[in-house]
Amino acid sequence: MRRELEAIHKFLTSHRKDVADNALWRRITEITETGTTVGKRIKFTPRDLERLRQHVIREGGVDPTLGGLPRDRAIQADRTSDEKLALGGVFESLILFTRPEGGPIPVKGNPTIPSGSFLSVNAMELLEPNDVSDTVVVMENGRSLLSAPDIKWPEELGNPLVVYKGHGSSQKQLMEWLQGFPRERIVAYFDFDPAGLMMAIRYPAGKLLIPEQWNTLNQNDPGNKLKEFHVQSVSVSQLREANQLPVDLRLHVIDNKLALTQEYMTAKRFGLELLSII
Repeated sequence: MRRELEAIHKFLTSHRKDVADNALWRRITEITETGTTVGKRIKFTPRDLERLRQHVIREGGVDPTLGGLPRDRAIQADRTSDEKLALGGVFESLILFTRPEGGPIPVKGNPTIPSGSFLSVNAMELLEPNDVSDTVVVMENGRSLLSAPDIKWPEELGNPLVVYKGHGSSQKQLMEWLQGFPRERIVAYFDFDPAGLMMAIRYPAGKLLIPEQWNTLNQNDPGNKLKEFHVQSVSVSQLREANQLPVDLRLHVIDNKLALTQEYMTAKRFGLELLSII
């Protein structure tokens, strides 16, 4: 992931509108759903450029248009008090856990955390999946971990173990850990939009969390991000063919151009329900 973020940063600060067509940039355009290939170049619209910028902000925690991003946090601290601008962020190799009501975290020493807090740990400290009996909820947005007590979880989940999907090296390490669990004990909770739904079914998850009243939502909902839906054309096409999800759900999201974030659903106290992934 770091290689992709650095490539996007270099491109955005060059103020160019196209790049050479190569494997790295094909991967970036697939991840971010941007760019149009013209001959041996990939061209980007203003909307594409903004989407690339938002991708770096979301995955790297920094705005790539604000200047240089040194790898070393100490070097960055020498320049400015904001160490978080370094791409080699201290949290990119750590896995973040919480529980809505607080409770034990499955790492060495079995520490207990209070409600409203989270624990960040190195993957080497995780207990083996065979030693963990919890249902694990994977969340798209790390900031939403602190809102876990405010989420209206389905009663059948109880007080689940909640983990941020990660970025950088932690994302790969978390995926490897999750693959040791039975699929039915992994629940994906991502934004309720085509990109979020497609991301959810690519995880080793047997269920996903969706709004309880999803069939009443429409594009005029005050929290619906219509612009975000319109930059997800690749995911929309993929969602049409995603037979792992019910056809009525897929078509409702597409026809109503839905793009609701976890933060919005939490703030508005949306009830959530579990949906099995076929």
